Amino acid sequence: MVKNIYTLLGSFILIAALLVGCQPKEITSAKVYRQQKDWDNAIVQLEKAIVAYPTNAEAFFLLGEAYGEKQRWADMSKAFDESLKLDPAFEKDIKYYRDKYWVESFNKGVSKFNKNDMDAAIKMLKQAEMIDHTRPEAYRNLAVAYVRQDKMDEAIEAYKKALSIDDKHIETLNNMGMTYFQMNKYEEAVDTFKKVIAIDPANEKAISTLAFAYDRLGQADKAIAAYETALGNDPENADLLFNYARLFYQKGEYNKAISILEKVVADKPDDYESLLSVGDSYLRIGENFKNDANKLDADGASTKKIDELRAHAKDSYTKAIQYLEKAVEIKGEVPSIWHNLGVAYINAGLVEKGTKAFEKAEALKSGK
Repeated sequence: MVKNIYTLLGSFILIAALLVGCQPKEITSAKVYRQQKDWDNAIVQLEKAIVAYPTNAEAFFLLGEAYGEKQRWADMSKAFDESLKLDPAFEKDIKYYRDKYWVESFNKGVSKFNKNDMDAAIKMLKQAEMIDHTRPEAYRNLAVAYVRQDKMDEAIEAYKKALSIDDKHIETLNNMGMTYFQMNKYEEAVDTFKKVIAIDPANEKAISTLAFAYDRLGQADKAIAAYETALGNDPENADLLFNYARLFYQKGEYNKAISILEKVVADKPDDYESLLSVGDSYLRIGENFKNDANKLDADGASTKKIDELRAHAKDSYTKAIQYLEKAVEIKGEVPSIWHNLGVAYINAGLVEKGTKAFEKAEALKSGK
């Protein structure tokens, strides 16, 4: 009985010896160097092993591990990819190494970014990209770092890589859309923000910037519709209201523009651009009434109709005055505003004030 047990044990030892014997000598040598932390010689042996045994997944895994120890990130990633392609047996170990090195590099990149050291941040984030190209976070942060450096083309490429991994990430899409907008690539911005809205129909950032992009493209009707949607979500947004009103101003719909801009002025009495725009809109309305009256007068029309038009013109000029006066209180060194104020004064019957306003405009032009 004892004899049989020894015979059985002898068989197990023989099998184990045969299994070790089947392992390529290069891998055996590499493992010895690995235990000794002699990564340079381990790499030499393993590089020989993958040439001699190109289908050996373990050789590629061990080579990737050794490359990682030497911080040869691109080589490490390539070796790990090849190992996984051949056999998933080392998948768990590969994930461990990739996660370890990726987190170290990514965190260093974020730290450098927070210290406003963009060159160092980009270096570390690109390192994280080499370590694991399947994770989108490094690309997202890399893109923002490029934007900080005004390297917009590089930022767009980084956003595209992030979206190739996760194409429904709202923040990435919004940021890429904003980058296109900053690059004056409005059509690309429109396409990007449409993707955001398809995923999140109420996304305010996408809706509002989509409106601005349509506006810049000169697609007024689409811009108006987008502004109305955006204002439905954020009705007090002064920038949206101003740009929405400006579209109507450009179309000659001055009363509509005024009705919108007066909301801005009511909330922000010192909003210079809005004050100026309301004043100018009233001026243009007054000019239209005056021109219509003069035309009817030349055609011999009824005095009553002409008087009505001139009364409307005077009323519009008078309304323009209050806004233009507030505007010159904020910026009193702009000749064109004093000129427009002079026009309003004269046509409202305030000749002396009008004359002084024109004199002020001329003095500013001549630098006196």
